[in-house]
Amino acid sequence: MALFLARTKDLDQVAELVNQAYRGVAAPDWTSEVGLIDGPRTNRAALADTLKNDAAIILLAKDGAADELCGCVALSPMANAQWYLSMLAVSPQFQAAGLGKSIVAGAENYAHSAGAQSLKISVINLREKLIAWYERLGFVKTGETEPFPYDDPSVGTPLRQDLALVTLTKTLG
Repeated sequence: MALFLARTKDLDQVAELVNQAYRGVAAPDWTSEVGLIDGPRTNRAALADTLKNDAAIILLAKDGAADELCGCVALSPMANAQWYLSMLAVSPQFQAAGLGKSIVAGAENYAHSAGAQSLKISVINLREKLIAWYERLGFVKTGETEPFPYDDPSVGTPLRQDLALVTLTKTLG
């Protein structure tokens, strides 16, 4: 899957895609945060901050026929040749077709070619099916958990008090 670097002009579409994928589905599903967190997942300003000073990139997947945005992922370089993978989103109309797996593979290739030796992700502890999906892609639980950022309004409105973030990593190469 070919991935393209997001530009400022893409950010409204990216925000719409991410919000629809994470929280726009009417019923809880392994691909969404419905029932766990309410409200928007992101917005144009937050995405612009993500891209500011080249601290992170957002890669876009487009449907070749219609040039329609169908997925995205963010990558941020960290210390020790590790990169953080976040905001993986696939438009609901393109889910269950292997696109998420392709986007992750493309992100891995991009990060590795830029010097990354490993990727790190954080997943909400109650999203067990999503954690299992990442494990099938070669990510491994580190045993580390982080507190959920309940006091950060940019993550939305948590609907439960038992949320935490599970850390997984994957060695590249």
